[in-house]
Amino acid sequence: MLRTIMLLVLLPTGWCGAEFTLETVGPGRSLLRELGRPVLVYNHGEQLAVDVPQDRTRSCYVHPLFGLDGEVLTDDFPHDHLHHRGVAMMWPRMRIGDQSVDQWHLAGIRTRNEGLDLQADGATAVLTATNIWTLTDGTVAARETTVWRVHPSDAEGQAIDVESTITAGSRPVTLRGAASPKGYGGHVIRLAPRTDGRITTDRGAIDADCDRRPFRWADYSGTFDDAAGPSGITMMPAPSGPDYPPAWQLRPYGVLGIAWPGLASHTIACDSTISLGYRLWIHRGHADTARSGDAWSAWMQELGRSTPTDARFDPLGTDGWFTVGTAHYVNEDGVLHGWGNEPRNSFHVFSRNLGDFELEMEFKPAPGSNSGVQVRSRVTDDGTAVRGYQIEIDTSERAWTGGLYDERRRGWLEPLDDQPIARSAFIHEQWNHLRVILEGAHIRSWINGVPCVDTYDATDLEGIIAFQVHGGSCDVRWRAIGLTPLGRHRWHPAFDRFSLSNWKMSGSGRWSVENGILVGRHTGDGSHAARLIMDRPLDDFTARIEFMISHGDAGVQFRTDHSGEGGSMAIISATPNRTGVLRHPGDPSAATDDARHDGDSEPTETDRWDTIMITAEGPRVVVHVNGRKTADVIEETLHPGGGFGLFLPEGQETELRVRSIEFLRPDPGTSTANGMPASAR
Repeated sequence: MLRTIMLLVLLPTGWCGAEFTLETVGPGRSLLRELGRPVLVYNHGEQLAVDVPQDRTRSCYVHPLFGLDGEVLTDDFPHDHLHHRGVAMMWPRMRIGDQSVDQWHLAGIRTRNEGLDLQADGATAVLTATNIWTLTDGTVAARETTVWRVHPSDAEGQAIDVESTITAGSRPVTLRGAASPKGYGGHVIRLAPRTDGRITTDRGAIDADCDRRPFRWADYSGTFDDAAGPSGITMMPAPSGPDYPPAWQLRPYGVLGIAWPGLASHTIACDSTISLGYRLWIHRGHADTARSGDAWSAWMQELGRSTPTDARFDPLGTDGWFTVGTAHYVNEDGVLHGWGNEPRNSFHVFSRNLGDFELEMEFKPAPGSNSGVQVRSRVTDDGTAVRGYQIEIDTSERAWTGGLYDERRRGWLEPLDDQPIARSAFIHEQWNHLRVILEGAHIRSWINGVPCVDTYDATDLEGIIAFQVHGGSCDVRWRAIGLTPLGRHRWHPAFDRFSLSNWKMSGSGRWSVENGILVGRHTGDGSHAARLIMDRPLDDFTARIEFMISHGDAGVQFRTDHSGEGGSMAIISATPNRTGVLRHPGDPSAATDDARHDGDSEPTETDRWDTIMITAEGPRVVVHVNGRKTADVIEETLHPGGGFGLFLPEGQETELRVRSIEFLRPDPGTSTANGMPASAR
């Protein structure tokens, strides 16, 4: 069988077209060629090497993957790990419903091909494999479509974009990497035998086994058998993927693997889908001469993303450090060592004021030590302490490393008591990896690639970072610190304190501006609620409102339709313990134990100014009242955007005063950690 597709397009001088062919080269094996040169073989049928046990039979993977000069870059059935197979997708700890299976070691589940198709997209060959995941009893656990977009090669190299879409069947599918401390599983490449093997990442060279560390790209190069010189593969996870950049499995003996979700797990609900992708860059030479970093940057530009890590730096190599407290801190050849047995907490402070940023590091606390990393914090006015957000380092049995604490203010914001996987991520007496991303109100943390905190809190939008030596006996080391500034967010007013020119009124009630204060009154008469809605819809947002309510109930309504109906509402009430509860606008007086409420509402007083902050990101809604979280829920039925405004219910007398309404907005040039303009969120 031979299928040929001529791809004729306008290309630079010297090109007249590109030809890709797909041909059978053995039972269940199809070879893709470009102008006669082998590119890859897709093994859609079952493969088993001679003298290998029957239970090592596998299918639906690429091997060989060829270099630009025809050298074989991948291995299959290697004697040290017979289950390794070329370029594949596989997880060792999986569950189909309640049934445990192991795709990595080919136990209890197999991937089988239902179709292989080659099409043209301009000058690019698109090879699509349609596969099913089957259990030993024949049950189809999931369906998989993997698309290989093979771009024309040139003198620099060849790009191949891979995207796998997995759809769960009638039972949920849970993906999980190997047990701690490794976490491998996902998209993986087993390299062919070679000499002078080198692993290079966007963080530098790797010369030993590496697990759980996040990289934006990783490269393996060497001189492969029968090759005239070195060549290699750069692997780049798609920036749209979950937990980007993901953790990796890197092995000098020949493994390049994107290890997502690593030590954590991800469940695909019944009939639901997830897509995971990456780019391969096939090149001559090692990563430095092949300019793998430039290839990654070019791909980001192609995707319309920036490369914020261009500004990444190690703050330990800069000036601007000082110590608060009496503990000892020493920079030992790039390792910050802090220790003490002091009566109070101490902090080594990097004085630069930071807004949005990504911060990563390795840390190693001595047994019994408690510590943390301050972010967006401030030195107290008396200069004796630091106040603000802290990412916890906790060696005790409580195991809340990676949780979010508010030093000298609100206490625990995001403990890990109900997150057993996150609590198990920290590894005692080893170097651990911490990553923190702050983007506007969004705060996230990972320990060894495991998500710990994913919350919204806009109490502080900028501040310093600092490394804590806790009071009492404490000894901690930090190294490989990378700080990437991303920009900053600021509050912008939506109410000018003079008029309501950008707002629309409807219903019974009355809205007015009195001495710079927005006042809403409802007498309780009439059959209609009173609404004050902004004249333009909002997508995702974080809002902050200063208010005073003397009597009755009111609300902040959002994601409404064009008439102001529907959506969701955060209650504002003169009744104690009701403000901050989420309700549908048609039921503002429902009981406070409604299942949509997550947490305790914050008491408000009728003679003081209170603050409510609301974040709506996709279906997730988070509410804070006076800095205390009162709701954090997923509203699957909410529209992705809609109206925003104030609400006074019918049937009761209400007076609401509002001093300010503000929305969080990024400064120009601010980006997310995955390179998207923050204004596009």
